[in-house]
Order: sequence, then C-alpha cells, then structure tokens
Amino acid sequence: MADETERLGLLVSVFELALTRLFEASPGGGQARTLFVEDVRRLLADTREVQSHSPAVQTYEALLRRMGATGPGDADGLGVAPTPEQGLPPAGSGV
Repeated sequence: MADETERLGLLVSVFELALTRLFEASPGGGQARTLFVEDVRRLLADTREVQSHSPAVQTYEALLRRMGATGPGDADGLGVAPTPEQGLPPAGSGV
C-alpha cells in the first residue's frame, strides 16, 4: 500500500508540473489557468460540503497551493506553500 501511495504521489507531482508548463507555454494559457483554478476551487468547495476531511480535499488544496493560486490572506485559509521553484527542495523517490 505504501508503495502505491508513493507512486501516486509521484504521478500527481508530474501531473502538476505538466499542467504548470502547459499553462506557461500555451497561447491563452493564463486564461486557461484561471478557468482551471476556478474549477478546482469549485470541486474543493463541493467536496468540503460532503466530506470535509477527505483526501480529495487535501489534494485540491495542495494543487491550488502548488499552482500559486493562493495567497496569505486567502479566504479558504489555504495560505501559500513554497514550491521547488521558490526554494523548497523537491520531494519524492529518486530526488
């Protein structure tokens, strides 16, 4: 089980990186990123209503933080988490 969890964590990290690069490189990527963030925020709110302590809630929160879609005064209380680009060392197997 721990092995599967680690693999899933690595896949999520790669997915996050791919999304970030796609938004940066694509024409209109800024608008696409904004729409994606809105969708994730909506999913987060809907999931919190049903299962406030769900792993999905934690995943959506982490994705928003990693995308830089949160701020210190964020109404959701997510705050800002440093990313590797901002000085936090990457985590995971083989790093």
